[in-house]
Amino acid sequence: MTTGVRISLLSSIFADRRSLLMSGFATAFVALVAFARLHEAWTLAWLICDACVLAARLTIAQALVSQRASALAHLRRPLTFYVPLSLLASAFLGGGTMLCVMSGDAALASLAIMVTAGILGGIASKNAAIPRLAISQICLGALPIGIGALLAPSRDYWILVPPLFIFSTAMASIVRRHYFSLSALMTAEENHAQLAARFDAALTHMPHGLCTIDEAGKVIIANGRTAELFGAKGDALLLNVPFPDFLWHVGVKKLGEPRARQWVDESRAWLSEGRGPLELDLGNGRKLEMSRNVVPDGSAVIIIEDVTERRRAEAEILHWASHDPLTGLSNRRRLREQLEQMLLRQTSGAHRASAVMYLDLDGFKCINDNLGHHAGDEVLKAVAHRLEKGLRHGETVARLGGDEFAIVIERTTPAACAALARRLIEQLSRPYPLSSGGTVTIGASVGIALTVDGETLESLLERADTGLYEAKAAGKGTFRFAAASSVETLDESAPGAPLRMQE
Repeated sequence: MTTGVRISLLSSIFADRRSLLMSGFATAFVALVAFARLHEAWTLAWLICDACVLAARLTIAQALVSQRASALAHLRRPLTFYVPLSLLASAFLGGGTMLCVMSGDAALASLAIMVTAGILGGIASKNAAIPRLAISQICLGALPIGIGALLAPSRDYWILVPPLFIFSTAMASIVRRHYFSLSALMTAEENHAQLAARFDAALTHMPHGLCTIDEAGKVIIANGRTAELFGAKGDALLLNVPFPDFLWHVGVKKLGEPRARQWVDESRAWLSEGRGPLELDLGNGRKLEMSRNVVPDGSAVIIIEDVTERRRAEAEILHWASHDPLTGLSNRRRLREQLEQMLLRQTSGAHRASAVMYLDLDGFKCINDNLGHHAGDEVLKAVAHRLEKGLRHGETVARLGGDEFAIVIERTTPAACAALARRLIEQLSRPYPLSSGGTVTIGASVGIALTVDGETLESLLERADTGLYEAKAAGKGTFRFAAASSVETLDESAPGAPLRMQE
């Protein structure tokens, strides 16, 4: 048994003082009747002594109730006085009843025995929190009656002894049973209180907002985190209203009527349709997601979660799934997607074709070998920057890996491609300053493939790669066009040189 249960048991003795008053009035009534019928001094002594003990017990009980004792130590000192006084009250009751039985007045004896039995029954229930005290009080109240029955003028009173023994035994059994029942009940209450406290703590400190709606759709529970997520204070949580109205009240002050009204409409449709999570845009870059879990009794639990960082992370993951992490350019996967879309848009017999340029850096391997990969990464970033800066609308660049890049050009001509290739080769051939000091110089070779009707993506990429290979074979620092049939190329030996076709 825990200390808390023990305190609750002992406190139950003093919880209701009306039983003490009723037992005191009943005893006083018997004593007054005895005085009226017998006119003996012991009846007044009984009345006075019982009144004094009752007053003392009531004073102790009142003091304990006023203090609201919360520790076992606070109960021990009052109990050291209360227990003897309770035993003394039972002894006075038993002694007075014994004298009533011995008086030979049958009516008085019957009244005294009836009142004593009732009081002892109450003791068995009220003081069951201390079983030894309750059983001792029952014995002190019943045993003198048996003695009085044996000493009474009439020998017929002996028939009271067996019932008194049975009564006392039964009362002792009731005390024990009531004690165990009371202990179990208070233990269950303590466990329930602890569980409720843990639930309240979890509800208060959980990172998500939580609302419970009943079968009618009204909010019956909402934790403080819900208000925090919406940027509101705890007093903005309005319970016992439909969930859409709850959202209106919690969001209107912070975000204004238009957005709050939008939430109301969206949440009403969401609740009626029973679809998946509902996302709310707070308008300041933050996003909340509400998910609903239906309970068998018809109610539902709504979890409100701040998904701002998750959405940002998802967007970042999607971005880097299609972009190169070093340069930030589109990667090979993104390039293929763009080319597939470009080929789908390519119309048969179009006046202008599209093109793919493969670009490879000349002399880049020496930078990695001699200066390290850190310097190589710096150069690659600078190359990506120059490429993006040198492109125009409708021209995109991607990094294929290593020192290879690709450029996609829509609605272009061979002359425009040649001009772009010259410009890029010239820009990429300028010196690159390094953070470690000094500069490095590299070159670039370009292979160009113009799209033709009915061509596949793989064929287009292979031709661009073939053009790059031929540019490298021609001495680097130049470009070549690769035709769909026959090895037909267009070259440049130096910047500004005229274009010429080679068979």
